[in-house]
Amino acid sequence: MQTSESVMQPLMRITYSQTEGTGTADAERPAAPTASSTGETGSTRPFLCAQTKRVAVISPFPGSLHPLINGLAGECYDVLVFHRFESQVMNALAVDLFVFDVTTADWEGVAGIREALASDPKKQARSVLLGGEREMADSGFTGLGELLPWPTGLQEAMYRIERKLSGLADAEEENSVGSFKDLQIDTKKMTVMRGSSRIECTKTEYEILLMLLQAEGAVLSRDEIMDRIWGSSFAGGSNVVDVHVKSLRKKLGDNPAAPQYIATVRGVGYRLAD
Repeated sequence: MQTSESVMQPLMRITYSQTEGTGTADAERPAAPTASSTGETGSTRPFLCAQTKRVAVISPFPGSLHPLINGLAGECYDVLVFHRFESQVMNALAVDLFVFDVTTADWEGVAGIREALASDPKKQARSVLLGGEREMADSGFTGLGELLPWPTGLQEAMYRIERKLSGLADAEEENSVGSFKDLQIDTKKMTVMRGSSRIECTKTEYEILLMLLQAEGAVLSRDEIMDRIWGSSFAGGSNVVDVHVKSLRKKLGDNPAAPQYIATVRGVGYRLAD
């Protein structure tokens, strides 16, 4: 299975210079010039972003979106730009928000975007769709993400995107605690509680339990667990997963013969118990 780094081949990575007001294709922000070298005061020098969020822009004609792309980069967003839509790439990207350009109805990517979002509510929540009049009136896009008329004013577009990201952050904060039966998993604190008792898990045990919780009862194969935790380059055997699950079960007081939390699916992997 390919990792996000090997699958991801963006058209460009955009950074931004406050003094120039244009995007560059460098991987990192250029160092800010000193006042002595430019003759400018400190107040006009570029600022360094203390924290960034990542936005993926998918458009057949990204040149038409340069004002938006540059505006996002100027507000401390890391922007990845793609000419084509590929579901494999979308699934591999670790981004905070997707911006899909669906203004070109005959672009083959539009059908793929619609299909991918229709089957993935989590991606819907992290998507903004740029649409023309026809797309805004097309009920086939309703509920697939936030529809934003395009072209529109840069200030309005930035406001809508920042509001979307703010709402996602608030929702993530509210949903930071997941539960299963009498277990509570706090993803912010990375803690596991059973009732009022804390379960002292290793990082790997915690990640396996969280993966099972997020799968919502679906079966996770040993290979899938290995790949997501250790990566495709891990040379160990799949029995390493069994070792960690055995340790986790022991800490949870879970009996494999009559599981309360983690059930074994013979020859495949694990899932949450009924």
